[in-house]
Amino acid sequence: MNLLHRQIQDMRVLRLIKKYLKSGVMENGVICKTEEGSPQGGPLSPLLANIYLNEFDWEMYSRGIKMVRYADDIVVFAKSKRAAECLLESCRKYLEGKLKLKMNAEKSKVISIFARKEFKFLGFCLGKNGNGIYIRAHRKSLNKAKEKLKLLTKRNRGRNIRRVMQEVKVFIRGWIGYFRVAEMKRLLTSWDEWFRRRFRMYIWKQWKKPRTKVVNLRKLGIPADKAYQWGNSRLGYWRMAGSPAFEESVNLLP
Repeated sequence: MNLLHRQIQDMRVLRLIKKYLKSGVMENGVICKTEEGSPQGGPLSPLLANIYLNEFDWEMYSRGIKMVRYADDIVVFAKSKRAAECLLESCRKYLEGKLKLKMNAEKSKVISIFARKEFKFLGFCLGKNGNGIYIRAHRKSLNKAKEKLKLLTKRNRGRNIRRVMQEVKVFIRGWIGYFRVAEMKRLLTSWDEWFRRRFRMYIWKQWKKPRTKVVNLRKLGIPADKAYQWGNSRLGYWRMAGSPAFEESVNLLP
């Protein structure tokens, strides 16, 4: 609140912010008082956090130290390992002493890119190899995206396949928009194959009865004998989605 007093002269605004900070939070249906900080997930929290950490930004700037900060994720640059270790300790003392914050000791560490080690920042993996500096989507980000896509294409959702495709399209467009600076050509090629098989599995599940499967395969131009054979197959949905039945059904996906 002292920081806000320096820039904001309207006491009505300051009183509203103070009420917000002291309004409490709801946990399992019970109102709990907030003794310090701001409610996590609240609309004002990111703004107030940036105002508070702006003090750290100016402290680094006054020392001539280069850094990048996004919310509470911070990368500070140094020219040597020894300088980086000293800087890490200096940052810890300022954050915990001056700003009364707790620095995450497990995630805070010194890393040399030139030693071909990689580090994670905002979901990206940054490092160096024989071709130079690279930027990729971190494996945790990839796993999280893959789990989301598995939920969207879960075969027992019971929704129209075109609606499912649209939901996947919206998610992928947003994901690629965020990670567009990363190397992902090979990744997206493998995902494309995986998507198609997931969609085929989804369609195969919706056809349900063997008779329906045979009829739909015949509509796709599959010969009667093969359509009957595949339509009555006892292979699982995933195995069937990768079988020759769909390799010949080139028009299966819209």
